[in-house]
Amino acid sequence: MPADAATVEGLIESARRHVATAGTATTNDPEGAFALAYDAARKAASALLAHQGLRATTTGGHIVIVEAMNAQFPGVPGLKSIDRLRRRRNQAEYPDPSNYDPVTTEESEDALTVATDCIGAASRLVAAAQLGVF
Repeated sequence: MPADAATVEGLIESARRHVATAGTATTNDPEGAFALAYDAARKAASALLAHQGLRATTTGGHIVIVEAMNAQFPGVPGLKSIDRLRRRRNQAEYPDPSNYDPVTTEESEDALTVATDCIGAASRLVAAAQLGVF
């Protein structure tokens, strides 16, 4: 699939909107803010894949995005933390009935930091034109 600039920019803009919205909810709805922050980080990573002409499918889902980021961009701020957010989001979405552990305000604020870092990294990598079609 060829890279599509409109898709890449659309994903990054969507991620930015998610961060802005989540920033208003960290205290009143930490789990909702966390989920939006995770989605923002995932969309920023998906933008990098789209820039390379790649995309995740329902077969591999979110874990494929995490694995692609870890393989291609180890140590890049934000991108290296997506899996931590993914795992915590899954735990919050599908809680263990014997051990309910709600997301805290601090966790949602941390997720916003990670998402913001992911968006920044994706924007810089795309702008630097260092990524070609895979």
